[in-house]
Amino acid sequence: MATIRRSLEAFRIGRVDPVRDSPFEFRRVWIFPAWAQATAVVGLFLATVACTHAEYRSKGTAFGFPGPPFNMLVSPVYEEWIFRGWVLRRLVRNHSNTVAIGLSSLLFGLLHVRNVYWLDTGALVRTMAFTGLLLGPILAYVTLKTRSLWPAVVLHYVNNLGYYL
Repeated sequence: MATIRRSLEAFRIGRVDPVRDSPFEFRRVWIFPAWAQATAVVGLFLATVACTHAEYRSKGTAFGFPGPPFNMLVSPVYEEWIFRGWVLRRLVRNHSNTVAIGLSSLLFGLLHVRNVYWLDTGALVRTMAFTGLLLGPILAYVTLKTRSLWPAVVLHYVNNLGYYL
């Protein structure tokens, strides 16, 4: 029982101080120094550009559908700034971490309704459910745990690149 309690304690986030805990800064996360995180963001961006460009040239699509490819390249950065850097940070000021993670994740899932123009209804619902119920909470948790949104940006790029793997 004590082992389980210690294991669960590792997942504890703690109260977020919005003044001290700015999520926009690169800071050491576990064994990864700030420069490694910045390098990962740039490297994953370039890998996404290369994969998207190759698919667009050969098939005329991006991530399997004819959406705007540029949006796929910059969305991990601007979506994390909005939903983890701004929305989540504001919510943790007045709500518990659980409520803040839940609300910001649901809003993140709703954002993906924008894909209605190039996804059929089933794929759209799956995308919104995945982003709102699974990916969003993971990215929000990582942001609060590390007190930086850059690890979430890296994970967001990895998720997008997972399409190609």
